[in-house]
Amino acid sequence: MKLQPISKGSRIEAVDALRGFALFGVLLANIPFAGPETITGQLDAALTFLSNFLISQKFITAFSILFGFGFYIQMTRAESGNINFRNYFLIRMGLLFLIGVIHSYGLWNGDIIMAYAFGGVFLLLVRKWPVKKLFLLALLFNIVLTGVFFIGNSALGWQIYDYDYALDSEYPITSSISRYLTINFIMNPWTNFLKDMPITLVFTFGNMLVGLLLGKLDFFRLSQKARKISVYLIGLGATIGLASSYFYHKIMAGDIELDLPLLWVPFVLAGGMVLHSLFYISVFVRAYQHPVSKRLLSFFNHVGRTALSNYILQSVFYLTLFYHCTHLFQLFGKLTMGQTFLLGLVLFVIQTGISYFWLKKHDQGPLEFLWKKLSYRMAKPRS
Repeated sequence: MKLQPISKGSRIEAVDALRGFALFGVLLANIPFAGPETITGQLDAALTFLSNFLISQKFITAFSILFGFGFYIQMTRAESGNINFRNYFLIRMGLLFLIGVIHSYGLWNGDIIMAYAFGGVFLLLVRKWPVKKLFLLALLFNIVLTGVFFIGNSALGWQIYDYDYALDSEYPITSSISRYLTINFIMNPWTNFLKDMPITLVFTFGNMLVGLLLGKLDFFRLSQKARKISVYLIGLGATIGLASSYFYHKIMAGDIELDLPLLWVPFVLAGGMVLHSLFYISVFVRAYQHPVSKRLLSFFNHVGRTALSNYILQSVFYLTLFYHCTHLFQLFGKLTMGQTFLLGLVLFVIQTGISYFWLKKHDQGPLEFLWKKLSYRMAKPRS
């Protein structure tokens, strides 16, 4: 038996829509903004608060959780078809890492794909662990290790870079594409691996473990047990999660300094970020079960079904519209925060339209097609 893409009838629609919703949040979180030192607007203070409180880190966390769930789906399909899943998935992650390298060094250095490919390999080692053991491992990565690296980076100087910090200001406004790529390489988190990547990798892997857990609990099909779990997650997310996001905003705004008596805060914040994201996920999945709200939330389906292609397309938007090296719109530093978010909404609507018409003729996005076709072709079934 050969591995094939998931047919439309076999897909969990709520997960597709949720993945699209997460990508919308990722777009708003990553869209280039020059900051109040360049141009100000009346809504800057309110939008900064809302961005830190409701968007920053929450949607990329949800996106990472969904990656872990995707791993679970692939694993169960492969096992039911007597497929050598280990070989197949290693090939799949190798190709994904290559896509991430091209994206990160050729377009935009904020790539998360390489971290997914890196963490995906380690998911293979724990894929058969029981739920309780996976839960404890997720706690270790999401709270303990993430908190330790956060303290090390912010308080102990682990994240002091060797390059000239002025490059950060030059990066979006350089008029030379070769200079842009040079700065992109110098500042790239994978170039500065020991300073940038440990906290990203441990937190991302922890989120992927959460997604694997949710898969084992049949969460996204909302079994009876999953419904009870979703109620607890909504409660924890609406309390601890939102409170943690508020403290995150205060820290980002400079209102709270993490001195010695507050060293416990990063650990709470790390766990709270996950709970806030699980709050979004739980509310979304529950809402998707109702006909009226389902019709509204289905707006995100098409982008979610073409998530990889749309994630890369967002970087193309950034480069085309904001960065000066393309000599096109060069909007960086010319828009208020409100205008920037409004443009982000327009871009997502454009992505939705592109995805809708693409899926009229194709079963999956163009990058998904190439990635999966190569993975299937290179994977060898058990003899």
